[in-house]
Amino acid sequence: MALWNGKDPILKERLFGLTGPQGNHGEDVKELYYYLENTPSHSYMKHLYKYPQNEFPYNQLVEENRNRGKHDTEFELLDTGVFDNNEYFDVHTEYAKAEGEDILVKISVSNRGPKEAMAVILPTIWIRNFWSFTGMEEKPIIKKKGSKKAPHVTVDHIYVGKYNLYFDEPSRVLFTENETNAERVFNGTNEHPFKKRFIS
Repeated sequence: MALWNGKDPILKERLFGLTGPQGNHGEDVKELYYYLENTPSHSYMKHLYKYPQNEFPYNQLVEENRNRGKHDTEFELLDTGVFDNNEYFDVHTEYAKAEGEDILVKISVSNRGPKEAMAVILPTIWIRNFWSFTGMEEKPIIKKKGSKKAPHVTVDHIYVGKYNLYFDEPSRVLFTENETNAERVFNGTNEHPFKKRFIS
């Protein structure tokens, strides 16, 4: 899934970390997350992610760690003050497998702060981009299916297989190509407008 607190300039869709040259002790993830439960077969898994209600301090983490030497302690997410006053969400994600490809996902969000705050939850299905690099003849397409009361999206492709993602009635269903936004990342040009980008 991806998350958005209404203040970050980008969606939170993966853990943020420093590269080797950025971290004073090498590569390092700067997040708060915990694996709470897991069966040996992975038939049940539970994960907790602590998501700040204020803007995630990407630049502060990069700059402060870059300026520290190898004998200094690391500058961690808790050191930034972004969790002061308990202004964060607990995001629990649970996975339960009926079979290897029949998985139930439950996402629970709890506001731990003293006041109301917004959290946008985006359950996501994505396909690894092989068509741009391997000459895949037919690009996989994710399609919206079902009724307003029972919506789902589906993908059926010789490489990917056939899958459905079912969900509660959403306010919007968003589609984009799983390709790097060259305009934003490299200050270049995109050959079409449907790249990964932030839309408010």
